[in-house]
Amino acid sequence: MIKFGHLELNTSQPDDLDAKLVAATGCSSAEVELLLGAGPDRIARALRPFLNAEAPDQSTVARAVANDQAAAIEGIRKLYAARSASTATPAASKSDAKA
Repeated sequence: MIKFGHLELNTSQPDDLDAKLVAATGCSSAEVELLLGAGPDRIARALRPFLNAEAPDQSTVARAVANDQAAAIEGIRKLYAARSASTATPAASKSDAKA
C-alpha cells in the first residue's frame, strides 16, 4: 500500500518490473531516480508497475503526486528498495567458495 495526496493504492511486487517500467517510461529500474526527479507524470509512471488493475488512471495518479510529491517519492523509493532487497542474490557461502 502506498498513500499520498488523497489516494491509498494497493501495491504488489511485479515479476517483470523492468519490462513494465520500460514500457511505461522508457527507463529501467536502475534509472528510477531520474524518473523521480522529472515531475508528477513521470513519478506516477514509475509507480505504475506496482499498481493493480483497480488503480486510478495515470492522470489521476499524477495529480495526486503533484499534490503530495514528497510523500509519493518516499513511498515509491520504498517500493523499489523492497524490490531490490527481495531480488538480491545472497553472498556465496564459504563452502561454495572452497568448491
